[in-house]
Amino acid sequence: MTGTSAADAPGDANPASARTTAVGQAADPRPSVAILVDDLATWVVGGLQPTGIQRVVSELLDTAYARTDIRAWAAVSIGGLKPGERLFISEVSRDSLRWEVHRGGPSWKLRALRRSRAAIARAPIPWRVRRTVKETYVRLALRVGGIGVIERDEAEIEPDILLAPGYVGSRDTAARLRRLADEGLRPRVIVYDFFPMTHPEWVVPGMDRGFAEAFDLIMPVADRIVTLSQEVADQVVDRYPAMAGRLRVAVPTLEAHAPRPAPDRAEVPSPVDGPFVLALSTVEPRKNVGAILDAWRIVRADPRTSGVRLVIAGRRGWKTEDLESRIARDGERLGIVRLDHLTDAQVDALYRDCLATVHASWAEGFGLPARESVVRGIPTLMSSTIPRDGLPDGTYALFDPTDPTSLAALITDVIATRPARTPIALGTGTGWEPVLSALVD
Repeated sequence: MTGTSAADAPGDANPASARTTAVGQAADPRPSVAILVDDLATWVVGGLQPTGIQRVVSELLDTAYARTDIRAWAAVSIGGLKPGERLFISEVSRDSLRWEVHRGGPSWKLRALRRSRAAIARAPIPWRVRRTVKETYVRLALRVGGIGVIERDEAEIEPDILLAPGYVGSRDTAARLRRLADEGLRPRVIVYDFFPMTHPEWVVPGMDRGFAEAFDLIMPVADRIVTLSQEVADQVVDRYPAMAGRLRVAVPTLEAHAPRPAPDRAEVPSPVDGPFVLALSTVEPRKNVGAILDAWRIVRADPRTSGVRLVIAGRRGWKTEDLESRIARDGERLGIVRLDHLTDAQVDALYRDCLATVHASWAEGFGLPARESVVRGIPTLMSSTIPRDGLPDGTYALFDPTDPTSLAALITDVIATRPARTPIALGTGTGWEPVLSALVD
């Protein structure tokens, strides 16, 4: 089924369960839980720290490893996309998935591999050949990038539970999950949002169709579906009413959004001098950065805001050319700073030193940056369209994302009054325990 020997697939390991033991040892009675980390693995080998969905996967892994009543293991899936092709699930070492191991950036071998892939991507070749090339690239990237595949000599046992907490909106991911379901491993998935389907204008052309095809493949065979907000759960039921009985809403507790300084992470200076307001997110149409820029133009006309800057921090996303051009054109005149590559320590420094944070998204499946700001006690200005499940009343200020004038008034008031911070008292744990429980228990 999903396993094979090293001789069958050179360079690929078998799926692994702790219940597979050395001869003469008692089998581990705990349920074996395989957690697919395909996106996270390719993310970290490139030297990119986990953000967004990749961060959720990373946090769930840490939470699962801490549980003593299950045997959790990280897995990558390879192959199975062409008729008759074997599908492999290989266990990978936990330590090799830590971003800190790869934070020096990609090696010259990986950079050369990427250049080769980019050259092939521009070539006019059939999609079946292109898919084969992509498969080969993934195999090589994991190996060259240092993702440690765990070799097993004993006969392997299929996992009792298969979790797919990462991005499941691609055709290839959907095809693999459907194949696994057809072979008896019914996956449990997290649905973060349906935005490519509900708002195709926010994404690259054609992504809406691929996203819809992927979910139409996955949803009927999913053993369980988890969302991180009631709003997304309602969208799932609207589109797939037959799945209502398999649906669970699981909101992380506020501990999930607290800063967790690593032992080797020293406090760093802020990347920006002087007072500033922070907008932290990927820059793309859904994040409504244009409304923040419109509001900031109004803010800067008030003499009380002299010397205060707006920091727009985050990676470049889809369809950003017009926004980035606008930021570059008005940046010096309006005091706008654009930061697109930041470490965790630099993000912590921005949170530490900002006057307020602004979150203007048209929609969010969950909204991690806004929650991180609230937990730290930072004055948090939040679009009324962002889900607020689990957030205490009074810890944020809402505005209409269609009204830059009201947002400008909130920003100006924060700059003028400089309210004190009141961090939220937190308990123990990672905060992701409710999500893992919804997936596993």
